[in-house]
Amino acid sequence: MKIIVYGGSFDPIHIGHLTVANEVYHYEQPDLFLFIPTGHSPLKSSGAVVSDDARVKMLNMAIEYLGFGQIDSFELERSGKSYTYHTICNLKEKYPGALIKVIIGTDQYRSINQWYEIEQLTKMVQFIVVNREVEQQTLPAPFQAFTIPRIDISSTMIRKRCAEQQSIRCFVISPIECFIRKEHLYEAKES
Repeated sequence: MKIIVYGGSFDPIHIGHLTVANEVYHYEQPDLFLFIPTGHSPLKSSGAVVSDDARVKMLNMAIEYLGFGQIDSFELERSGKSYTYHTICNLKEKYPGALIKVIIGTDQYRSINQWYEIEQLTKMVQFIVVNREVEQQTLPAPFQAFTIPRIDISSTMIRKRCAEQQSIRCFVISPIECFIRKEHLYEAKES
């Protein structure tokens, strides 16, 4: 069994995330593609901006749009910081013998030595490193370089555009745009 793991804050999930998921899914043809929304990342100073429930709703819209994938809520249900190592241990228990590949971006690869239990992790999984902020990359095993057309969109940019009342059309799929607007997510708060 082959499992692809795609974790992130997905706050919100956007066209860049969907392109990565789609390209990797169709190339790898996994038995299971898991989106794992992070709880509290140890390498980020703050957690998600919107509720876990809102992020899960947007992820479900993205999964319906893509036609594949499911959400694993392990990190949302844990208390404290979310470490990939604990998530992978949980998946290894649920799916003994599975080949697990974890999608990360070039930016995450650059800080991989700061990850909790990284030496153990590199023995447990293979990493698919998608080019982010670079055109091409050459990486040592167990890191697999994966090149897609660059889409320099970030969740931070989308949140900023929402706060400034700018359009986010084409950066997120239409149902997610409607949800963000209807729920007034990421809008600047009146003081």
